Amino acid sequence: MPHYSVATTKDKLSSLIDKALAGEEVVITRHGKPTVVLHVVSDLAPTHSDARAATTRLRARLASLPQTANQGRPLMEQVKEAYKF
Repeated sequence: MPHYSVATTKDKLSSLIDKALAGEEVVITRHGKPTVVLHVVSDLAPTHSDARAATTRLRARLASLPQTANQGRPLMEQVKEAYKF
């Protein structure tokens, strides 16, 4: 796995991006220590099916939560009535 300094990265960013797109792991170092790894964004981005599955799980979780009797405005009206604001 090749390592590139920040200075080299500044000079060769375009070619390093091409290497990452080709599947090569590109490690950028600062003061000789690995700091950043370039990855192709499409490899990291969730797919639509991932988002749909997460939405389905969230809806199921929300449906399983107990319903509360007083929410929002009705609760505030009770408080105002109790304290006669």
